[in-house]
Amino acid sequence: MRNLLVTALLVCSSVAFAQEENPPPAVVVQPPPAAVHTLPAWNVGAGLGFFFGGPSFGFGSLSGLSGLAGLSSNTVYVPLQPQFTVLVERRLSERLFLTFQAAATYGANQDDTASELKGHNLNLAGAFGVRRVFNPRGVIEVSWFGNAGVGYTNNESRGFSLSFDAATASYVQTLNIYRSHTFSVGAVTGLTLERELIEGLALRLSSSIIGFSYGQGKATTTTPETKVDRKNHVVDVGLRFSPTIELRYAF
Repeated sequence: MRNLLVTALLVCSSVAFAQEENPPPAVVVQPPPAAVHTLPAWNVGAGLGFFFGGPSFGFGSLSGLSGLAGLSSNTVYVPLQPQFTVLVERRLSERLFLTFQAAATYGANQDDTASELKGHNLNLAGAFGVRRVFNPRGVIEVSWFGNAGVGYTNNESRGFSLSFDAATASYVQTLNIYRSHTFSVGAVTGLTLERELIEGLALRLSSSIIGFSYGQGKATTTTPETKVDRKNHVVDVGLRFSPTIELRYAF
């Protein structure tokens, strides 16, 4: 009996020692995978553009050519209105975007004292290009853009001219009607500053710096006695200052 107890104790000790030498494998808890930040693929926006200078391909990144000729000093002048702009951008990489922009403006004027004196001005433009960001996700993003596109302008203005009639020895007032339309192509390069207001929504300020444009237009001056047609060509290369302010949404 004593030998049986000793044998049982030895067997139990051996089993316990074997369990201590071969402990069960530890369970390793894997941390959850870190969230991957996905950059928005598209930008869309709208705003207003302004241009300061002569005929050009500007307006932040695009515009049409203005009228190529003028009338007498008493012609109703239609000032160039701020342009409404829209933009669509597709992300190609973290820093590079493919861009499309379009702009349009319409202005009209009517003299309060003479109903014959009136005019209008229509400008349309569209451009494709690229934009490269220097400091992605910076407090204020700075980027360079280059665009090429086309523009169309249509103008009409009416005014009076004075001529001396020798038969009556007096001045005669004649109504002149001036109409023109211009097609242009061009390219510009400039800079963009952008500040994110809330997630996805940003305020963007852009301006072209250097540009080139070529325009070809036809103008017609009509009086009660005559009709004169003229064709014009304009080549413009130089500095540009044409700021555009836009709200941009990324998704």
